[in-house]
Amino acid sequence: MMNSELLDKNFGVCFPEELDGALDTQQGSANCCKFNRWGSLIAVGSIDGRVYIFDLITKGVVKSWVCHGYSITSLSWSRDGRKLLTASNDWSVAIWDVLEGSRIERQIYGSPVLCAMFNPRNDKRILVIYLGANPVLLDLEAKLQTEIKFPEEIDDQSGDVTVGTFDRRGKYIVTGSSKGRIAFYNAQTLELITFVKQNATHQIKNILLTRRGDFLLTNSQDRIIRTYKLDVLLKKHHGTIVEPLQKLLDIINKKAICVSNDGDYICGASTKAHSLYIWERNSGSLIKMLHGTKGETLHDVQWHPTRPIILSIANGLVSVWTQAHVENWSAFAPEFTELEENVKYIEKESEFDLEDEDADEPTPQTSKEEDDEIVDVVTLKPNAVYCSSDEDDDGSMYVTDLTAKQGPLWFLPIAPEIENPEENPASLFTETEEMTSTLDGESYPGSRKRPATCTASSVISMRNLTKQRRFEVR
Repeated sequence: MMNSELLDKNFGVCFPEELDGALDTQQGSANCCKFNRWGSLIAVGSIDGRVYIFDLITKGVVKSWVCHGYSITSLSWSRDGRKLLTASNDWSVAIWDVLEGSRIERQIYGSPVLCAMFNPRNDKRILVIYLGANPVLLDLEAKLQTEIKFPEEIDDQSGDVTVGTFDRRGKYIVTGSSKGRIAFYNAQTLELITFVKQNATHQIKNILLTRRGDFLLTNSQDRIIRTYKLDVLLKKHHGTIVEPLQKLLDIINKKAICVSNDGDYICGASTKAHSLYIWERNSGSLIKMLHGTKGETLHDVQWHPTRPIILSIANGLVSVWTQAHVENWSAFAPEFTELEENVKYIEKESEFDLEDEDADEPTPQTSKEEDDEIVDVVTLKPNAVYCSSDEDDDGSMYVTDLTAKQGPLWFLPIAPEIENPEENPASLFTETEEMTSTLDGESYPGSRKRPATCTASSVISMRNLTKQRRFEVR
């Protein structure tokens, strides 16, 4: 996290190029996944209702628990990473404490929940979209659910809401319908701001807003990915038919889409195969195709918030796609020379001299200024990679305090696993003592055991005594 500004920057392309293994879900079948705000943790929902929390660096499970009785359909992280929102086919939505694994809140609806998400700036407000009804906004503080209704007197041929999301600052709610309508609501008052129509009356399957640039992307049933500018759409009159800035047309129907952190690259996941297609947003050209195992069907795809890493879920397996890393040491040291074969090194005249005779002698004033310079190693400076333009100027926002109930949760602690516990001398001493008492035919009910401390010599002597007793018994 400390060198996040240098990761994958100026050392290659900004999109994944190859498969880099998979995440082990411990015999579970994954159905959806979601990165937290910083990309340090990954939440994976399975078809048996269990959630797995993975660490991106180690790719290991740091926590897992059962959330629902049926498959999980949607996941959402709170801004501080301490809460996780899960939606399931058991018609319920639940909020969980990630650190404790305990349930905070649970709501049941009248039909399967399609999507649920936190407000990016307020984890007390939740947007829920479920089948066959209008979306609702759940306010946890007021214990109130408000239905988001579209005025039928304005447009009675709008269709059912199929997808919805917040903008990146949580000011607007954007919904898409089964007939290509995009509506914008005020996230606080739930009043309709405006609505526009696409030039085709097909169902909108996905709506995304980029983290930078305020671009809005839609994935429709007509196999076209459309790109719009958010501030332009908000100024349109009611019912205006809008033309996209860019159309990404392909014969392949997309199951889901995701976008890079800067919004320059768009990834579409195929419906009938484990294939990922990456386009450049500015030019609209297809620049990369990634193919997984044949015969697999994709369920979900997610792009890392800050790095060129993509997660894809197919047939219950979570695949990790990353860059093709090539070592280039000359990028770090310009004077470094790469050798194709062994050569005899010729040292420079003053390379191994204790004092460089040709170097300029420092003036007393320059030496004094260098000695008086104070290096600050205490103050935490905000990392521009993870900060928004209106980020709170607070140093505690960049430190994880596991004992506190507030603040960011960058990682989860995990205890190391002992692969061979029998190699522990203490356990060997205890097992040897129990074996000796069994061979003697003696038992001491209610007696206390010895403390599990011993030396190497005592262990050897106990082994010899055990062998001798075994020989006597035979």
